[in-house]
Amino acid sequence: MKLFLISLIISLSKPDTVILRYENLLQIAERFSPAYREIKFSKNASAYGFAGNIASAIGIADFSITKNEVTYQNPPASFPTPQYSSNLTLSATLLSTNNLFKAVGSYFDFRNTFLNQEDARRQLLLNLKTVYLNTLKLKKTMEAYTKALERSRLYYELIVERYKLGMVSKTDSLKGEIEIKNAEINLLSAQNAYLKSLEQLKSLLGLSGNVAVVLEDYEPQLDSFQIREKEFYLENALRNNFSIKSYSALMHSSRVNLLYTSLSFVPQISFGKTWYYSGNGLPQNLQEYSEREQWTIQAYINLLSYPFAVAQRSQLERAYTYRYKKTILEVLTKVKNAYEDLLFNSKTFELAKLRLEQSEAAYSLAREQYKEGIISLLQLMDAETSYLQSEVGLIEAKYNYLINIENLSYLTGMEVIR
Repeated sequence: MKLFLISLIISLSKPDTVILRYENLLQIAERFSPAYREIKFSKNASAYGFAGNIASAIGIADFSITKNEVTYQNPPASFPTPQYSSNLTLSATLLSTNNLFKAVGSYFDFRNTFLNQEDARRQLLLNLKTVYLNTLKLKKTMEAYTKALERSRLYYELIVERYKLGMVSKTDSLKGEIEIKNAEINLLSAQNAYLKSLEQLKSLLGLSGNVAVVLEDYEPQLDSFQIREKEFYLENALRNNFSIKSYSALMHSSRVNLLYTSLSFVPQISFGKTWYYSGNGLPQNLQEYSEREQWTIQAYINLLSYPFAVAQRSQLERAYTYRYKKTILEVLTKVKNAYEDLLFNSKTFELAKLRLEQSEAAYSLAREQYKEGIISLLQLMDAETSYLQSEVGLIEAKYNYLINIENLSYLTGMEVIR
């Protein structure tokens, strides 16, 4: 029954139809995606953990109250029961290299965790955008194949009329039927790919299978987009890439831990004040508490394990330093490859636009010439195929270009087109 109520509440909280736009992907993910919420609450947990570490480094604030009631004792003794005791302790650390390095190390650990989670959030957003753009691409491809199927059926009707008049052969009629079947296969394949991609997008967004999704087109001004020099993207990646930032924080954390271990023998000085009470009843006010102040100086070192602990921290510091350098090289290589892909996709996009214009003109001319009996059906089908390939090719080039831009934006930690 409980499971039924939970599922009912979840189903009622989700809409029947969601309109997806490039601009609202993040808002929908924030609302529905379990993956996004996991990242969000993990970031919050890291922040609270860091705050707790800082508080413990500053000092101690303890309060306790205890009730002690003896139910059996042999030999018997008479004393008031129950007994109550209470303690309130406030202590501040005045000098402690350990606490100082713990606080600094805690900051870098928190920063590393936070950056890792922010990188995961951006990766999720990149995946959303990539799948969204790929789904749009498949939707446009499906629309192109739908139009191609309609054209094939119109031509077949024209062929049938001409065949009845004895103007074309049976072979032409069979070719028309084959062309329809090819168009139907292309359309089925495109529909299948589109539906799979749409389900993947819904899964990333945390939308259930019964939620209808309406995809709105995304039309950025690609013609006005200026590609900068490669060094511009490399410099921004060094400054903004979250993988580099994360491993930088991890490297600094390992250095702080090395200092913390090396200086662990330095004495710690703290000052504290304690209010304590013991009696037969609960304390009614602060005047019933006794008061005590104390200074503490503490130094500790394990002579046997100390050199090995320092050596371990030293090796870890070196390992994280080289991991940081390795990450820089990996990210810069990815940026260079993404930049070369950007140049390639930009040129491909421009050529695909020109090819579609030429194919469309050739197809229009072939269609008129076929009506006039100047060219054969085979020549018209060749022009139709070329036009369809050019149309689909432009769709591929455009959305591959957009996906490439999103990938470069992620690697450089910035929006390269907006």
